[in-house]
Amino acid sequence: MAGSDAEAIQAVLDGDVDRFAELVDRYQAQAQRVAFSLLGNYEDARDASQEAFVSAFRALGRFRGGASFSTWLYRIVVNECKDAFKRRARRPLAAASIGEEPHAGDNPTGGLFVDVADAAAGPGDQAAGRELSRRISAEIAALPFRQRTVFLLHHVHGLPLAEVAAVMGCRLGTVKSHLFRATEHLRERLADVMGTEEGR
Repeated sequence: MAGSDAEAIQAVLDGDVDRFAELVDRYQAQAQRVAFSLLGNYEDARDASQEAFVSAFRALGRFRGGASFSTWLYRIVVNECKDAFKRRARRPLAAASIGEEPHAGDNPTGGLFVDVADAAAGPGDQAAGRELSRRISAEIAALPFRQRTVFLLHHVHGLPLAEVAAVMGCRLGTVKSHLFRATEHLRERLADVMGTEEGR
């Protein structure tokens, strides 16, 4: 665990609760990005990440430092997202940048967007790239929650598989299994466009 995290946590446990703001400032943006990629809605993601910090503050005395604070926090974020996902009927997902608030008019419903477009490409290729991005994003969003979580934490948020396992609270082999199933599902569902891409 980073020294600054450990110092802030110890200070909070010693009674200086204002030091918790340091942890919020350090991890809030990433926590919201993780929540947004899982829930596909900015308002829900903001609520889930805020609830995660509240839960983390209340449970801080049980944090043992075996993993990094960020890993422990992301596990709480994922659990909050799972609860939010169960509480509401899922809203339709549309394109938006991960971790950014959708702009009014551009993306009224919010949602996951995995960008594969080439900024240097011509207008026709850029339009095709945006359509491919929408297809990929929609297929990721349609994955079962645990598969989607593993896929996004590893491939979009860049967490190593061992850290994904810690966040998910399961064995590394289970994470690999979820990732394999998610990848195979996406490969099947996107075979038409992936075949075209590979054939270029």
